[in-house]
Amino acid sequence: MPIFAFRCRTCGEEFQTLVTAGETPTCKLCDSEDLERHLSRIAAPAKGGDSEPALAPCGAPIDECCGSGNCRPYHRA
Repeated sequence: MPIFAFRCRTCGEEFQTLVTAGETPTCKLCDSEDLERHLSRIAAPAKGGDSEPALAPCGAPIDECCGSGNCRPYHRA
């Protein structure tokens, strides 16, 4: 099910919602069905080496974690 962004043509309200087949969404503010529909943007990971690596719950970078939940302690230098 895609998440769509909507803008109400009646009151100008903007919102996002899941839309299932056969469903007609309505404005959350004024209950109008006169909506402009747009596909919501999905956040992409940052490119380049400026960002910190994603960390597992044990504190190790995801690509270095064993994934068992019993990881050895990871200490950043």
